[in-house]
Amino acid sequence: MSGKILEKEGKMVKIESQEEIGNQKIPEHQVKPEKQNGDSSQIIQEKEDIKKEIKEAPVPAWRRGKQEVITQNFPIFMGVALAFGILYTFCMYKNSSGITYPIMIGGIYGVLAWMIRRLSIEWKRESCFLIVTAVLLGIAVCRTADPLLIMLIKTAEFLLVVIFVIHQFYEDREWSIGKYLSSMAVYLCCVIAAVVYPFFQGNEFFKKVNLKKYRTVSRVFMGLAAALPILLVAGFLLGRADVVFGSMVVHWMETVLNVWTILIMVSMTAFGAFGVYCLICGACMDQISGEEKTIRTHEPVPAITCMSAVALLYLFFSGIQVIYLFLGKGSLPEGVTYSSYARQGFFQLLFVAVMNLVMVLMNLKFFKRSNFLNGVLTVICGCTYVMIASAAYRMVLYVGEYHLTYLRVLVLWFLLLLACMMVGVVILIYRNRFPLFGWCLVMISVFFVGFSYMRPDRVIADYNVVHAGEWSDSDFTYMTQALSADAVPVVLEALEDDAVLGRFYSGGRTEFLKEYYRWVISKNYQVGAADFRTWNLSFEKAKQSFRNGGWNNG
Repeated sequence: MSGKILEKEGKMVKIESQEEIGNQKIPEHQVKPEKQNGDSSQIIQEKEDIKKEIKEAPVPAWRRGKQEVITQNFPIFMGVALAFGILYTFCMYKNSSGITYPIMIGGIYGVLAWMIRRLSIEWKRESCFLIVTAVLLGIAVCRTADPLLIMLIKTAEFLLVVIFVIHQFYEDREWSIGKYLSSMAVYLCCVIAAVVYPFFQGNEFFKKVNLKKYRTVSRVFMGLAAALPILLVAGFLLGRADVVFGSMVVHWMETVLNVWTILIMVSMTAFGAFGVYCLICGACMDQISGEEKTIRTHEPVPAITCMSAVALLYLFFSGIQVIYLFLGKGSLPEGVTYSSYARQGFFQLLFVAVMNLVMVLMNLKFFKRSNFLNGVLTVICGCTYVMIASAAYRMVLYVGEYHLTYLRVLVLWFLLLLACMMVGVVILIYRNRFPLFGWCLVMISVFFVGFSYMRPDRVIADYNVVHAGEWSDSDFTYMTQALSADAVPVVLEALEDDAVLGRFYSGGRTEFLKEYYRWVISKNYQVGAADFRTWNLSFEKAKQSFRNGGWNNG
């Protein structure tokens, strides 16, 4: 029976079945009073109006689309998210660069992949490249002690997760770089807005569900609660029976069963669980437009005029670079030597090269296709390669004079990356549907993985120790205090000669090893920690080098 109409004290009260009104009750005031002998057709019309109002009620955002699947399976989704939160806490608690970091990275992609499959979203093959890149970067973290590199890797890991989720939920193959960046910004706003979704979805689920189905879960928790006092008593007695076991229990009680420790662990677990849960909920909001509007509607004549003038300037500049810098011919201004000429203007050239990249992309985005414009933009790209080569040549000469630093390594690495990215820009000039963002993503991923495994501090040390005879006091300070533990084996090998060490340090070898150990290891690593989670390859190699050099502090 779909419903009943009761007449009581001059009021018509409508009672609908739960199947038709979605568990919503209709207050009496929604039905107008009618006379007992009123027109039955008017009563039926009022019933239809009430039904229409209920059906047309707006659906909450946390129940729209695939959010409804999450709501209906809330315990499963939240349980998996909570499991990741526990894994995140285990891997990352007081452990920024340990061997468990890649395990955490594998865990987050495993959870996301499971949720995506549960939502019946098709798996895309390109996602495997993102996962492999993320795992390789995760392994690189526990191979280095460089804090800047670790920070860059973790930033890259976050961006890779965002790109992975967007790629799985949207057709992004033909998105431009601008479209992808704006979509990432919108998605992150959705993730932040989804923080309240677990509470709404959980409340909605438990209002409808038959809790008898979850008696087993409640009984498990009851068993754990009953086991707690037994574990405490048995642990105390066994600790008295065995000294080694007792010391481990005492250490665990002091470090783990601490109020602040528990609060931090609970907070980290909640952060990990809610974070991965909201990553999926934010994507399910479907707030990103899948298609990109075509805005190449402007006439190309102004662009051709502007870019032609720029191209002429660049051609003239490129000719000077070839004649004066690369060939070493031509007469320089008075008082300027070829060495000083070659070492100046690097950062200006780098800025112009990046500006050219942006400028070419803007022309391709806003102006109609034109063969002449394409030719001018190609000339600008060619001149950009000359500028990149000029900047790299100047930096190499500068390094030969003043040795390597972290910034100089980064600059040379970026110039090579920029040259590879420009290849994609040249292809885009002639193929409008070329996936430039995908090309740049692959290039950046490959280059950054290589940069991470290269360990810049180690490369700097390898190059600079060859020129140890040319070191100044500032060079010695940079090598022993600015570089991370990645450089320790190379530096200690170079300073085995007391004559070299004596030029910069007068306190003796033992005192130097003590100070050096304090600078690069003791303040950055949990020395002697029994926790296997914090094991780091770079720190272990550095400690071994100190032991081989005659200093052993655990």
